[in-house]
Amino acid sequence: MIAAAKPPASARRDELLAASVAYVAAHGLSDLSLRPLAVAIGSSPRVLLYLFGSKAGLIREILDAGRTEQLALIKRADGHPGTARETLDLLWDWLTEPEHRGALRLFFDGYVRAFEGEGPWADFATASLREWLPPLERVLAGHPLPPTLVLAVLRGLLLDHLAAATPEHAQRVDAAWTAFADHAFGAEQPRAGGHG
Repeated sequence: MIAAAKPPASARRDELLAASVAYVAAHGLSDLSLRPLAVAIGSSPRVLLYLFGSKAGLIREILDAGRTEQLALIKRADGHPGTARETLDLLWDWLTEPEHRGALRLFFDGYVRAFEGEGPWADFATASLREWLPPLERVLAGHPLPPTLVLAVLRGLLLDHLAAATPEHAQRVDAAWTAFADHAFGAEQPRAGGHG
């Protein structure tokens, strides 16, 4: 059977996708139902199915949008002049800003669900590894530190940061990142000042 063609891109489709990403970032993917989602974003299940083909199609695009947002941050950090330590500290600062909390939650929601091996998130984890490792390899060029290790530490601490229930907990996670970077880069000094 030939799949129905996806409707062309439109401002309304982009608007509904952005609203869906925000909704899922706030409420999670668990038990996502089109009806409450549609009500919350000012649409209808019928319109969402027409624009995205299926619930699975919509979820796939929501996950892609969330992953794209994170990838844009690492590419942005990679584009800043500075040492590897400065670039990674900048990336940590950006990823832990309050406005990126929803994107982090969406990322980890999709990442964990990818281990189910099926559904719209089936290749989410492997795709994110393919996307994150090349820029980290560029950032760490000339350093003996394996990019896979940096990525694992970064993601583990980001997960803890997301779970932080108090400012004190968040500060402890920030301190753990700083301790890792201090150990990994030795005498290399972190950047001066705040966010670039």
